[in-house]
Amino acid sequence: MENTNNYSNEPIGEWKIGDEEHFISFALKKKPKWFHIQMARFFFGLRWFDYVSKSPSKGIKVGSVSKGTPKRRFKS
Repeated sequence: MENTNNYSNEPIGEWKIGDEEHFISFALKKKPKWFHIQMARFFFGLRWFDYVSKSPSKGIKVGSVSKGTPKRRFKS
């Protein structure tokens, strides 16, 4: 019996929480139902984004860099 399921290894969308610069996201291979999308946004603040180009977003961008020198605690 051959497999008739059309499963793809490509993610089709992602859940995302945060703003444009600092966010956490994870991709899924199957789109959640409309009700689950609405409840996740209402209770947890997660937003669902469908992929147009089939490429997941790339992590967290760095907002600032520390510009200081560490102080020595012990003298030798």
